[in-house]
Amino acid sequence: MNRRRIIMDVDTGSDDAVALMLACKSPELKLEAVTVGWGNRPVEDCVRNTLKVLHLVGRDDIPVYQGCPEAMVRYLNGKFVSSCHVVVDGVEHSIHPASFNIPAPDRGPEPQHAVSFLVEYLMKQSEKITVVSVGPPTNLGMAFRLQPAIKEHIEEVVFMGGSINRGNETPVAEANFCHDPEAAKIIIDSGVRCTLITLNATHSAEVTREDIEKFERLGTPEGRFTAELISIRLDAQVYLGFGDGKSDALHDALAIAYLVDPKVITDMRKLHCDIDIGRGAAYGMVIADQRGNARYEEINSQVSFNASRQKFVNMLLERFAGTDR
Repeated sequence: MNRRRIIMDVDTGSDDAVALMLACKSPELKLEAVTVGWGNRPVEDCVRNTLKVLHLVGRDDIPVYQGCPEAMVRYLNGKFVSSCHVVVDGVEHSIHPASFNIPAPDRGPEPQHAVSFLVEYLMKQSEKITVVSVGPPTNLGMAFRLQPAIKEHIEEVVFMGGSINRGNETPVAEANFCHDPEAAKIIIDSGVRCTLITLNATHSAEVTREDIEKFERLGTPEGRFTAELISIRLDAQVYLGFGDGKSDALHDALAIAYLVDPKVITDMRKLHCDIDIGRGAAYGMVIADQRGNARYEEINSQVSFNASRQKFVNMLLERFAGTDR
């Protein structure tokens, strides 16, 4: 099998964890390294959670690199405040736990900074690598700023990022792109092939409370942990005002599912996209030209609008069932 080589750039919270497990359990993919940035939690928490997830699936061999602790520009004039956590009666409710309740490995991150690793590793590759960015794209944006030539060594950048005519961090902006719009714009404007797994697609393939039992019944570490993470997300979203606690998207995992089987995305469109960095009400919004008159050379992105919930959930259940792959 010709395995697709990937590097994942994460801010490991609950959906990143499922994405990491899916990447490790999919023979179609070869996960060569994980870079970690800020986002769902401070970067130190995200690194610790990343190491725990890789340990859970028996992949302590995959190197982990700690990266940027904050955005390139966005929060220079004000402190970042996460919308994923709330404290009620002294108890924190979060869709992204600060520390996963699974064993920690006897190792830490590599000594090299994530950004310098990305530049050095990509520049020496003769075969192109896919980079999967499922957090604020600060590490990758900084790598492009340091060495734009890395684009010649990247097959594709697959984002879990962006949205069309909706938002979750603001009325019009998705959280990952909203938290570092300048980094997202640097990458999309670079000329590298970009695919956006948007909120539109991820919310069309939500997992439900009924799915929790299906994952628990697998009886595997991956299955039980996924069930726990879904439960955490659904319980927390009620306190956060995100939903009714019946279903939610595992956003980042859909980006990996797309690489395993592109048919999981049922509506993918080639468009010209830009990112608003004007610091106004649309700051961080994806501006997708859907007029249909863009010249071929103007198209810079594939944008997902819809996904198959059945294919997605079945893929997770199959890969986490515990058969050797």
